[in-house]
Amino acid sequence: MRKKLLLLLSLGWIFNYAHRMAIPPLIPIIKAELGIANAKAGLLMTALLLPYALIQVPAGYLGDRLGRKRLLVVSIIGYSLSSALIVFARQYWELLAVRALYGVFSGLYYAPATALISEVYRERKGSAMGIFMVGPPVGSGIAPLIVVPIALSLQWRYAFAVLSSMSLLVGVALTFAVKGEVSKPYNASLSIPMNVLPLSAANFLALAAFFGLLTFLVSFLVHSGVSLEIASGLFSLLSVVGVAGSFLGGMIYDRTGRRSVPLVFVLNALLTFLLAVTASPWIIIPLGLTFYSVGPIVTAYTSEKASPENLGSVMGFVNMVGFFGATVGPYLLGLLIDIFGYRHAFLSIPVMYLLAWVILWIESFLKRKKP
Repeated sequence: MRKKLLLLLSLGWIFNYAHRMAIPPLIPIIKAELGIANAKAGLLMTALLLPYALIQVPAGYLGDRLGRKRLLVVSIIGYSLSSALIVFARQYWELLAVRALYGVFSGLYYAPATALISEVYRERKGSAMGIFMVGPPVGSGIAPLIVVPIALSLQWRYAFAVLSSMSLLVGVALTFAVKGEVSKPYNASLSIPMNVLPLSAANFLALAAFFGLLTFLVSFLVHSGVSLEIASGLFSLLSVVGVAGSFLGGMIYDRTGRRSVPLVFVLNALLTFLLAVTASPWIIIPLGLTFYSVGPIVTAYTSEKASPENLGSVMGFVNMVGFFGATVGPYLLGLLIDIFGYRHAFLSIPVMYLLAWVILWIESFLKRKKP
């Protein structure tokens, strides 16, 4: 039962990311069709990430109180149907509205799913999170492979109907293949301990950098002289390597615990700096390992800061603050690109990772100074 549950939860997370990351590879086409600048293109990610962030704590609390599996099924079916509405969107504001609705339903997923995995896989939560967190790299990797061919041969909006039909099957499977609630809901508490605030702030910066880079990576490579097809392939390569990075991050956390958190931030700062100054495709391979190892490491560490009563709420809070950063990141990077150009704007990404490391270093330093 545990393996079947983890498989279906991971599939639901993969398609959660595939829907949200279907926009970045299409930005050159969308910009040309609608006549918008990079800042407005970045808002297509912001439109979903803001409601996604706001729903995190309520999602964790409702999962703890009403049942996590039940809420996960609602999330999958809801994000599948809402994302499919892009087929009917023709104006820029209509795209923003559909993406925002998708953000609400997709936001119901992370907190109850990670709380459920943390509870079921107590002794090996890092490794289990490493499997679950293949969602971002795999989802991001399959997105361009699905949407770009459809966009070039038919019409880009139809790609979302294809994605929706695939993710709906996962929701149906979770409904019938896993009987009942896997864990009983607790007396849910909305209490958020103070010791999660530094991690939340670091997660804000890390996800701002993460989604900023993912949103404009294809455009950055195209601007550097790479064709759209090859740039989309490199985007997918980052995600393919990221699958190994996710597994690696989970295993490293099981072995080293919280020490792995600042380490992965420093490595990402170094590699994104090299990408910004060289635009070398070779950076994609090592970056994929570190870029996607952040998710399982931060998620597993977050669960250590919670009690059974507030597990969902704590998972949701740290992710909520992180996704406020994700909301800001694409728009900020797009604005910096419009003002300074791609190469200089991309230097903001390693700066954000370094600031995340500084926050955790200060937290560790203050703990050592306490009597």
